[in-house]
Amino acid sequence: MMIVCANSKGGVGKSTLATHLAVWLFDQGFQTALLDTDKQRSSSQWIAEVEPEISVRVADTPEVCLLNAQELITSHDFVVGDAPGGLEDLSRTLLILADLAVFPISPSILDVRSVAGATAVLRYAQGINGGKPDGRLVLNKMKTRDTISHELRDNAPKLGLQVATNVIRDLQAYRDAAQQGTVVGRVGRKGAQAAADMDALFTELLGNTIAVKRQEGRQKVENG
Repeated sequence: MMIVCANSKGGVGKSTLATHLAVWLFDQGFQTALLDTDKQRSSSQWIAEVEPEISVRVADTPEVCLLNAQELITSHDFVVGDAPGGLEDLSRTLLILADLAVFPISPSILDVRSVAGATAVLRYAQGINGGKPDGRLVLNKMKTRDTISHELRDNAPKLGLQVATNVIRDLQAYRDAAQQGTVVGRVGRKGAQAAADMDALFTELLGNTIAVKRQEGRQKVENG
Protein backbone atom coordinates (compact mmCIF):
# COMPACT_ATOMS: atom_id res chain seq x y z
CA MET A 1 0.00 0.00 0.00
CA MET A 2 1.22 3.48 -0.82
CA ILE A 3 0.33 6.51 1.27
CA VAL A 4 1.30 9.96 0.00
CA CYS A 5 1.55 13.12 2.10
CA ALA A 6 0.97 16.06 -0.24
CA ASN A 7 -0.08 19.70 -0.45
CA SER A 8 0.25 22.62 -2.81
CA LYS A 9 2.38 24.63 -0.36
CA GLY A 10 5.25 23.99 1.99
CA GLY A 11 5.35 24.43 5.75
CA VAL A 12 2.17 22.48 6.48
CA GLY A 13 3.95 19.57 8.21
CA LYS A 14 4.10 17.15 5.28
CA SER A 15 7.57 15.82 6.00
CA THR A 16 6.93 15.56 9.74
CA LEU A 17 3.78 13.55 9.09
CA ALA A 18 5.49 11.32 6.50
CA THR A 19 8.43 10.61 8.80
CA HIS A 20 6.27 9.79 11.80
CA LEU A 21 3.97 7.61 9.70
CA ALA A 22 6.87 5.60 8.26
CA VAL A 23 8.38 5.00 11.70
CA TRP A 24 4.97 4.21 13.21
CA LEU A 25 4.32 1.55 10.56
CA PHE A 26 7.81 0.12 11.02
CA ASP A 27 7.25 -0.09 14.78
CA GLN A 28 3.99 -1.93 14.06
CA GLY A 29 6.11 -4.66 12.52
CA PHE A 30 5.63 -3.90 8.82
CA GLN A 31 8.22 -3.71 6.06
CA THR A 32 8.18 0.02 5.40
CA ALA A 33 9.78 2.32 2.86
CA LEU A 34 9.93 6.08 2.36
CA LEU A 35 10.00 7.73 -1.06
CA ASP A 36 11.16 11.33 -0.66
CA THR A 37 10.46 13.62 -3.61
CA ASP A 38 10.69 16.89 -1.70
CA LYS A 39 13.76 18.87 -2.74
CA GLN A 40 14.60 19.70 0.88
CA ARG A 41 15.04 15.97 1.64
CA SER A 42 13.85 16.56 5.22
CA SER A 43 12.03 13.25 5.63
CA SER A 44 14.74 11.04 4.11
CA GLN A 45 17.44 12.63 6.27
CA TRP A 46 15.23 12.37 9.33
CA ILE A 47 14.43 8.70 8.69
CA ALA A 48 18.13 7.91 8.25
CA GLU A 49 18.70 9.22 11.78
CA VAL A 50 15.67 7.60 13.38
CA GLU A 51 15.52 4.15 11.80
CA PRO A 52 18.12 2.99 9.25
CA GLU A 53 16.19 -0.24 8.64
CA ILE A 54 13.45 1.69 6.84
CA SER A 55 14.18 1.66 3.10
CA VAL A 56 14.66 5.17 1.72
CA ARG A 57 14.64 6.33 -1.89
CA VAL A 58 14.66 9.83 -3.37
CA ALA A 59 13.37 11.05 -6.72
CA ASP A 60 13.62 14.32 -8.61
CA THR A 61 11.66 13.42 -11.74
CA PRO A 62 8.34 11.66 -12.45
CA GLU A 63 10.22 8.89 -14.28
CA VAL A 64 12.53 8.11 -11.35
CA CYS A 65 9.59 8.43 -8.95
CA LEU A 66 7.61 5.85 -10.93
CA LEU A 67 10.46 3.34 -11.08
CA ASN A 68 11.25 3.66 -7.37
CA ALA A 69 7.61 3.50 -6.32
CA GLN A 70 6.88 0.39 -8.38
CA GLU A 71 9.89 -1.41 -6.95
CA LEU A 72 9.16 -0.43 -3.36
CA ILE A 73 5.46 -1.31 -3.57
CA THR A 74 6.26 -4.86 -4.65
CA SER A 75 8.82 -5.43 -1.89
CA HIS A 76 7.26 -3.66 1.13
CA ASP A 77 4.00 -3.72 3.06
CA PHE A 78 3.77 0.07 3.09
CA VAL A 79 5.40 2.86 1.11
CA VAL A 80 5.13 6.41 2.42
CA GLY A 81 5.59 9.13 -0.18
CA ASP A 82 6.64 12.65 0.78
CA ALA A 83 5.50 14.88 -2.09
CA PRO A 84 7.18 18.19 -2.95
CA GLY A 85 5.60 21.49 -2.03
CA GLY A 86 3.44 22.26 -5.03
CA LEU A 87 1.29 20.12 -7.30
CA GLU A 88 3.45 19.74 -10.39
CA ASP A 89 4.08 16.54 -12.36
CA LEU A 90 6.05 14.86 -9.57
CA SER A 91 3.16 15.26 -7.13
CA ARG A 92 0.67 14.10 -9.75
CA THR A 93 2.73 10.96 -10.35
CA LEU A 94 2.79 10.14 -6.65
CA LEU A 95 -0.95 10.68 -6.31
CA ILE A 96 -1.72 8.46 -9.29
CA LEU A 97 0.33 5.70 -7.65
CA ALA A 98 -1.16 6.18 -4.18
CA ASP A 99 -3.86 4.23 -2.41
CA LEU A 100 -4.32 6.97 0.19
CA ALA A 101 -3.51 10.68 -0.11
CA VAL A 102 -3.12 12.67 3.10
CA PHE A 103 -3.27 16.46 2.89
CA PRO A 104 -2.11 18.17 6.10
CA ILE A 105 -3.38 21.71 6.61
CA SER A 106 -2.45 24.13 9.38
CA PRO A 107 -4.56 27.03 10.72
CA SER A 108 -3.62 29.65 8.13
CA ILE A 109 -5.66 31.36 5.44
CA LEU A 110 -2.95 30.45 2.90
CA ASP A 111 -3.29 26.78 3.84
CA VAL A 112 -7.06 26.95 3.46
CA ARG A 113 -6.65 28.43 -0.03
CA SER A 114 -4.22 25.65 -0.97
CA VAL A 115 -6.90 22.99 -0.48
CA ALA A 116 -8.68 23.91 -3.71
CA GLY A 117 -5.60 23.04 -5.75
CA ALA A 118 -5.00 19.85 -3.80
CA THR A 119 -8.59 18.77 -4.32
CA ALA A 120 -8.37 19.37 -8.08
CA VAL A 121 -5.23 17.26 -8.43
CA LEU A 122 -6.75 14.51 -6.29
CA ARG A 123 -9.81 14.40 -8.54
CA TYR A 124 -7.47 14.25 -11.56
CA ALA A 125 -5.66 11.23 -10.09
CA GLN A 126 -8.93 9.55 -9.17
CA GLY A 127 -10.24 10.01 -12.70
CA ILE A 128 -7.19 8.30 -14.15
CA ASN A 129 -6.95 5.56 -11.52
CA GLY A 130 -10.49 4.28 -11.11
CA GLY A 131 -11.33 6.29 -8.00
CA LYS A 132 -7.99 5.94 -6.21
CA PRO A 133 -6.47 7.36 -4.13
CA ASP A 134 -8.77 7.90 -1.21
CA GLY A 135 -8.17 11.42 0.15
CA ARG A 136 -8.07 12.77 3.70
CA LEU A 137 -7.58 16.28 5.02
CA VAL A 138 -5.62 16.30 8.29
CA LEU A 139 -5.82 19.29 10.62
CA ASN A 140 -2.24 19.86 11.72
CA LYS A 141 -0.46 22.23 14.12
CA MET A 142 -3.75 22.92 15.87
CA LYS A 143 -3.75 25.16 18.95
CA THR A 144 -6.28 24.63 21.72
CA ARG A 145 -6.97 28.32 22.43
CA ASP A 146 -6.45 29.72 18.96
CA THR A 147 -9.37 31.36 17.14
CA ILE A 148 -8.09 30.41 13.68
CA SER A 149 -7.71 26.78 14.78
CA HIS A 150 -11.33 26.73 15.94
CA GLU A 151 -12.50 28.33 12.71
CA LEU A 152 -10.54 25.80 10.66
CA ARG A 153 -12.03 22.91 12.59
CA ASP A 154 -15.54 24.28 12.00
CA ASN A 155 -15.07 25.04 8.29
CA ALA A 156 -12.80 22.19 7.16
CA PRO A 157 -15.72 19.92 6.14
CA LYS A 158 -16.68 22.55 3.54
CA LEU A 159 -13.33 22.37 1.74
CA GLY A 160 -14.17 19.42 -0.51
CA LEU A 161 -12.16 16.65 1.14
CA GLN A 162 -13.10 14.20 3.87
CA VAL A 163 -11.60 15.44 7.12
CA ALA A 164 -9.89 13.09 9.55
CA THR A 165 -11.58 13.09 12.95
CA ASN A 166 -8.30 13.08 14.87
CA VAL A 167 -6.14 16.20 14.70
CA ILE A 168 -2.46 16.89 15.36
CA ARG A 169 -1.82 19.55 17.99
CA ASP A 170 0.99 22.10 17.84
CA LEU A 171 3.27 20.65 20.53
CA GLN A 172 6.89 21.35 21.37
CA ALA A 173 7.61 17.61 21.37
CA TYR A 174 7.79 17.55 17.57
CA ARG A 175 10.49 20.20 17.46
CA ASP A 176 12.41 18.53 20.28
CA ALA A 177 12.22 15.14 18.59
CA ALA A 178 13.53 16.54 15.31
CA GLN A 179 16.48 18.16 17.08
CA GLN A 180 17.26 14.84 18.76
CA GLY A 181 17.02 12.89 15.51
CA THR A 182 14.03 10.85 16.62
CA VAL A 183 10.21 10.86 16.58
CA VAL A 184 7.73 11.62 19.33
CA GLY A 185 6.78 7.97 19.74
CA ARG A 186 10.33 7.11 20.77
CA VAL A 187 11.11 9.81 23.34
CA GLY A 188 9.06 8.46 26.24
CA ARG A 189 7.02 10.58 28.63
CA LYS A 190 8.00 13.96 27.13
CA GLY A 191 6.51 12.95 23.79
CA ALA A 192 3.50 11.08 25.14
CA GLN A 193 0.82 13.62 24.18
CA ALA A 194 2.17 14.10 20.67
CA ALA A 195 2.64 10.35 20.23
CA ALA A 196 -0.98 9.79 21.28
CA ASP A 197 -2.14 12.28 18.62
CA MET A 198 -0.14 10.50 15.92
CA ASP A 199 -1.26 7.05 17.03
CA ALA A 200 -4.92 8.07 17.02
CA LEU A 201 -4.65 9.65 13.55
CA PHE A 202 -2.75 6.77 11.97
CA THR A 203 -5.08 4.21 13.52
CA GLU A 204 -8.04 6.12 12.10
CA LEU A 205 -6.49 6.26 8.63
CA LEU A 206 -5.01 2.76 8.45
CA GLY A 207 -6.50 0.64 11.23
CA ASN A 208 -8.63 -1.51 8.91
CA THR A 209 -5.80 -1.97 6.41
CA ILE A 210 -3.39 -3.02 9.16
CA ALA A 211 -5.88 -5.57 10.48
CA VAL A 212 -6.27 -7.06 6.99
CA LYS A 213 -2.51 -7.22 6.41
CA ARG A 214 -1.97 -8.93 9.76
CA GLN A 215 -4.66 -11.47 8.95
CA GLU A 216 -3.04 -12.13 5.58
CA GLY A 217 0.30 -12.61 7.32
CA ARG A 218 -1.18 -15.13 9.76
CA GLN A 219 -2.75 -17.05 6.90
CA LYS A 220 0.57 -17.25 5.06
CA VAL A 221 2.23 -18.66 8.17
CA GLU A 222 -0.55 -21.21 8.67
CA ASN A 223 -0.40 -22.27 5.01
CA GLY A 224 3.36 -22.72 5.23
